[in-house]
Amino acid sequence: MNQYEIFHQLHHRPRPFVLANVWNAKSAKIAEANGFEAIGTSSGAIAESLGYADGEKIPFAELLYMIQRIKTSINIPLSVDMERGYTNDLEQLNENIQQLLDIGVAGINIEDAQGEDIYLTKLYSIKDYLTRTNQQLFINARTDGFLQKLDSPLELTLKRARLYEDAGADGLFVTGLQDTETIKTIASGTLLPINVVSIPKFSSVGMLEECGVKRISMAVFFYKAAYNHLDSIAKTITTEQSFLSLY
Repeated sequence: MNQYEIFHQLHHRPRPFVLANVWNAKSAKIAEANGFEAIGTSSGAIAESLGYADGEKIPFAELLYMIQRIKTSINIPLSVDMERGYTNDLEQLNENIQQLLDIGVAGINIEDAQGEDIYLTKLYSIKDYLTRTNQQLFINARTDGFLQKLDSPLELTLKRARLYEDAGADGLFVTGLQDTETIKTIASGTLLPINVVSIPKFSSVGMLEECGVKRISMAVFFYKAAYNHLDSIAKTITTEQSFLSLY
């Protein structure tokens, strides 16, 4: 199987898989060495690590460089957080997609923060491009109704799930969820494998498995945990005038 096929298969097993969200080659290698079966980038972590704010503030060329360094460092499938695609121009969007494919990326996240109409235009364009060029890419449709606190977010999410499924999405990534009953309702309302972010309320893989989740991400939390630890070491050195915290 190629890496797209491996990645696709991970979403259709009885038990969910955990995606390690990384920001550079070293974090990716650590994740692979510790048994993660696939890796995803965190747009926020990559941007912040290079001194940019999240939200497509990092130039796409710089993002692409980091993705290339990550991909050449690992042997497992890589999915890229594309935010909104880094453009509204459909021709440029497809060029961005092709550059990811040339690196060997197996999947992407692309989000609907601009609204479902713009999102569907982009999604149909990507799917048409993949069909015309006979290429494969797992498209994880990220829907932000809960995160954006839109009206009737559950009904909106279920509606968008149907629309995105019909448009050819491979998975549904729902952000901003806060309770397991809502996750169960969404999972039972679509044929798409469901992706959620682990938060303290959802800290157990088993709990999310019972809800019907197929993919669990860590978003920027993996990055923040690493740098919180680094911050703690730095504070200890300056306050205690000792280097013991390094060892």
